[in-house]
Amino acid sequence: MEHKIIDLIIALIRNLSVFMILAYLLTRIPLFGDVLNRRFSLKNRIFLTLIFGIFSVYGTITGIEIFGGMANFRDLGPAIAGLLAGPLVGSVAGLIGGIYRYPLGGITALPCALAPILAGFLGGLLFLLKRGKEIRIWEAVLLMAVMEIAHIGIALAISGTGEEVVSLVSAALIPMIVANGVGIAVFIFMLDNLAQERRTEAAKQRIDSELNIAREIQMTMVPKPAPSQGGHSGGEIHAVMKPAKEVGGDLYNFFPIDADHLCIVIGDVAGKGVPASMYMAITQKLIRAEARKGAIDPARLLARLNNELCDGNDTMTFVTLFAGFFDRRTRELVFSNAGHNPPYLVRPTGATMLDVPPAMAVGVQENIPYGNRSVQLQPGETLFLYTDGITEAMDKAEKLYSDDRLQTTLSRFHHLQPEALCREILADIARFVGTNEQSDDITMLALRCTGGEMPDAGAKTVNLFSEKERA
Repeated sequence: MEHKIIDLIIALIRNLSVFMILAYLLTRIPLFGDVLNRRFSLKNRIFLTLIFGIFSVYGTITGIEIFGGMANFRDLGPAIAGLLAGPLVGSVAGLIGGIYRYPLGGITALPCALAPILAGFLGGLLFLLKRGKEIRIWEAVLLMAVMEIAHIGIALAISGTGEEVVSLVSAALIPMIVANGVGIAVFIFMLDNLAQERRTEAAKQRIDSELNIAREIQMTMVPKPAPSQGGHSGGEIHAVMKPAKEVGGDLYNFFPIDADHLCIVIGDVAGKGVPASMYMAITQKLIRAEARKGAIDPARLLARLNNELCDGNDTMTFVTLFAGFFDRRTRELVFSNAGHNPPYLVRPTGATMLDVPPAMAVGVQENIPYGNRSVQLQPGETLFLYTDGITEAMDKAEKLYSDDRLQTTLSRFHHLQPEALCREILADIARFVGTNEQSDDITMLALRCTGGEMPDAGAKTVNLFSEKERA
């Protein structure tokens, strides 16, 4: 007898697996989302009634004959319908299952036809008692256990306590409790997962919306990247910033200090994402404020900026920066550097990396000394500033784009205006990385000397290119 019960449980659960697959597919249709959100239109109620009524019929069809009766999971569909939408939907779904079962006959025909109606009604009562709260798995399993015991009680009450009836109910009770309990537990588990997925998706959409707003705010903090901007006699400028995520930690800026001088800055905050973007915003504001405080002195600008960022910097976040002041009259660029990638001077003879004064990134330690250097741009020459998101862009084989490739590309397109030059650099990076995902923020700024006023005869300029260049 014990062996038969175990075989019966296994057979019922095997048949139940098809029910579970169909139930899972049901939870993926759009209409089911309204059910989870407790939006019960007439269409939804009719749909649930018919679907779970059919599931009840399926439970009868796949039942296993035993002692002239059927061990099955007919009650499961109506119980789930009641849990989802209340007593009316559950009871009518049970009625569909009962109408199918009764004509099949047998000593328990009537109680087995009434049981699914009761299951749907009890499921609906639990739905009302929970008042919109999530139904726990143990509550649903307990419901089915009580339901199957009630099912047996109805059978005994209506069909009597003859030996055949008693043999049937005693053999079917445990398998039906187990099968229906497993079925409803799996379904409630699926519902919990689906609800969690929807909460996660809703949270993601909120975060994405907030990040998009943050991106828009961040992009308003830098000059618009296109078209190339003149607006300052003697030079034409263009910049591009492509964050790796919705927001990034790269920054650039250019703005006039007075009638003759243009401040240009590019930087890279350590890290990515929202924390880096917040630090970027702070740095941008401080740069503008500090640049307008004193003399045309990028080293002094970086020193003041460094002390401001170090104050209260418990997270030890830092930013590499290149800052320069371009004089439209003399075409001289005075610049200072705080641990940033040295820019390139792009000339008809090729691109050459500037020799920048070595110094620590800002935000690390107070009172760091920074030095100035200068270079005079000739008409047709372009100063190209960038962040390491360019040189460290990787292809599928994790090979870096590299300084050498950037230098070669800049040399090839030395004749282009800033906007076109930036566009060609981006295109070459795209060809190099292929389908590989962008791993770091990409920012570039090109300042092309267009002529303007010639320097005074007595003006002094210092050519501070690398040793290789001077050789």
